[in-house]
This record gives sequence, structure tokens and C-alpha cells, in this order.
Amino acid sequence: MKSSAKRKAAALACLILLAAVSAALGAEAPLRVGTIFSVTQAPLWVAVEAKLFEKYGIRNVEVIRFSGGQPVTRSLIAGDIQVSTTGGAAVINARLKGADAMVIARTVGVFPYTLYVSKDIHEPADLKGKRLAVSAIGGSGYVATIYALKQMGLDANKDVTMLQMGDFGTRLGAVATAAAQATLLQPPFTIKARELGLRPLYDLVGSGIQYPINQIATRQAFIKSQRETVKGFMRAMVAGLARFRSDRSFAIKVLAKNLRENDGKVLDETYDFWLTVFPKLPFVGPEDASVFLVMAGVKEAHDPKEFVDFSIMEELQREGFLSSVYQ
Repeated sequence: MKSSAKRKAAALACLILLAAVSAALGAEAPLRVGTIFSVTQAPLWVAVEAKLFEKYGIRNVEVIRFSGGQPVTRSLIAGDIQVSTTGGAAVINARLKGADAMVIARTVGVFPYTLYVSKDIHEPADLKGKRLAVSAIGGSGYVATIYALKQMGLDANKDVTMLQMGDFGTRLGAVATAAAQATLLQPPFTIKARELGLRPLYDLVGSGIQYPINQIATRQAFIKSQRETVKGFMRAMVAGLARFRSDRSFAIKVLAKNLRENDGKVLDETYDFWLTVFPKLPFVGPEDASVFLVMAGVKEAHDPKEFVDFSIMEELQREGFLSSVYQ
């Protein structure tokens, strides 16, 4: 009897232990990731659909979509999210003000746009005195427009008028109705632009201009306390980027789902465009901060290394992970 009672007690203890372990696993705090609705986030979309976060030890990822890079960065600083997959200038500006925000990778390092113009524009000189539609004064599209004009020998302050007009669809409509004569576009809006008779005048992707459009950021405190989690997150993102580049059919399925688009022509052009935009590996560099420091007029007062943590990507390289994702 005593032996039977002991066995029952032991069995009960095991059940209690298993229940406690299960509860602990179920209550594991999620890794909250802040993002935006943009094809710049395709590596994240692929990583989610391919379950790469689970593969690399991140069992409880919660992806939260924001309206733009600034609200994502504010949420990161507040500790409401642990990782941001966008940001750029917002992250650098926040750190300039003393916030704990650090860039750890770059997924888009060029301006992902083509300048489309109305039917009556045949060469750059024809843009003098004309109206150009931009999403927001001071935003990345605005900066890209200035760069494009400069490359074409035009002065954004003297030769054209910039109109703040919102998203791609609104700006495309403005050019189509002659409210503006040019704007920056990317697929799928480039297809509609050509259907409307608009013409591509300047390809910023093919121009060779380097600019840190989209970066991955976290807090320095989070890197220190949860370094393996940050590395696991980056393994999944690197693998997602590699899967996007190497598996066209899967990538197009992911684009179709996230963009809610079924037109094969649109999806093919979108994929082909972003294939030229995304790097093979999301290395980060001093320019990920210095570009913004120059624009803010404080380049001489700060070392870009204050804003960029190279160590995560460097560790993944030393460990052989980066070279393994394309094998």
C-alpha cells in the first residue's frame, strides 16, 4: 500500500510539474515587432509565412503594423515593441535626442523608385517650372526626388515646385489629371502609370545612388539583455531575405497574400523590381547614420558608430550563418 501511495504521489508530482512547464511556455512573452505596410517588408513577410522565426528559436512573434516609421520608433523607445523593421531617419533622430534606439541591419539601401512624368515631358529640362508630387515634405520620397533632380541637372529649390500630395495612388492620379507633371512610383503603380501614357524619366534604383531607406532597429538595452533573441530574429530575417531572392514562386505567393493582389503581371513586375532592390545580405554601415547626420547638420559632432551596432551581423558572419543561407 505504501509503495502504491508513493507511486501515486510521484505521478501527481510529475503532472503538476508538466502543467507548470506548459503554463510557463504558454505564457512566454511575445517578441513584438513593429512594421509598416510596404514591400520593403517582404523579407519579414517571407520569414513569417515560412515559419523561419520558429526555426531559429523565436517561438512567439507578434507582428504589429503601424502607419509609418515615426510611430514605430516611438513604440520601440517606449518598450511597447522590441524590434522595428523600419525607421531610418526616425531612429537616428530619436537617438540624437537621447533615446535608446540602435540600427542593427539594413534591408533597403537604395531609393526604390522611378520618376514618372506626364506625356508632354520628354527630357529633364522640360520639368523646369513644373509641379512634382511628393508624399510628404521631408520624407524619404521627398529626399529621393531632390536626389533625382540633382542627378538630372535640376535644382529642386529653383526649377520646380514640390506639392505634398500623399500616397502613390493619389500622386499617380495627380499626374494623370495634370495637377502635377511628375512623381516617384514603384510597382504596381508603375504598370498603371504606363497604361495611362505616363513615361519613366529617371530610374533611381539603377542610378547607383546609395541611401539607407529601410533598416532594422532595436534598443541597446534589449541587445544586452536578450542578445540571443536578437540574433535569432536576425537569422530569420536573413533567411527570409534569401528565400525571397532564391524562391520566386514562394515569394510571389507571399506578395499576393500581403498585397491582396491576384494579377500575375502586377506580381511579376513587383517581384522583379524588388529583386533588384533587396541586397543579398542586410549589412549595416556607418552611412546608415551619417547620411541623416549630414542632413541634420550635426555630422561633425557625432560618430556614426553611436547610432549603429555592427556586432550582430558580424557575429552571424563569423559563425558561418550568412554564408549558409544561399547554399
